[in-house]
Amino acid sequence: MDLKIFKLKKSQLTKKGTKKIYFFLIKNIKNSVFSIFGHNYFLELLKFNYQDTFYIKKRGQIVSYISYINKINEDKMKKKLLFFILKNILFNLPILILNYKIFFKIHEPPDNYIQLIHLVIKIKEKEKKIKLKLHKKIENLHQKIVYKKYQGVYAIYENKNIIASKYYKKTNFKIYKKNIFFSFVKKKF
Repeated sequence: MDLKIFKLKKSQLTKKGTKKIYFFLIKNIKNSVFSIFGHNYFLELLKFNYQDTFYIKKRGQIVSYISYINKINEDKMKKKLLFFILKNILFNLPILILNYKIFFKIHEPPDNYIQLIHLVIKIKEKEKKIKLKLHKKIENLHQKIVYKKYQGVYAIYENKNIIASKYYKKTNFKIYKKNIFFSFVKKKF
């Protein structure tokens, strides 16, 4: 029942190397930008932040995915997304219109914080001890990422995502901005 953290390696940046991670993400994050734009787009973005991308396995199965992105790479990611959209504008425009909420994610990040861009946890509710152990591992990972480089971690989650809201409250993240679709939270370490 041991949980093991894996850091994504550059050698994994292929469709085959990221297949299980990609399908774990699109299965657990409905209407994510990756499910909209596909596996190739996911690979393009991983090139910017694979060094700060982790997944946790339990009995060989992925149970959590955690990735961070700094301000410089976030700007590169936004440019890549814009290029990706413009490259096939006739196909992507209707998709953007149907998913207009993503424009409400546009924000100015807090100074000297790294963004927790993905935090997906898939543990059964009845496995409370494992869930607590997993949360502790994730908290330690936050501290390791922040150590000597940043003041803390910030994240964005959809207001209707009650599970994310509970997680961030329980782990002492504070809301610093909110709009009709998203909450912006941060935690100083």
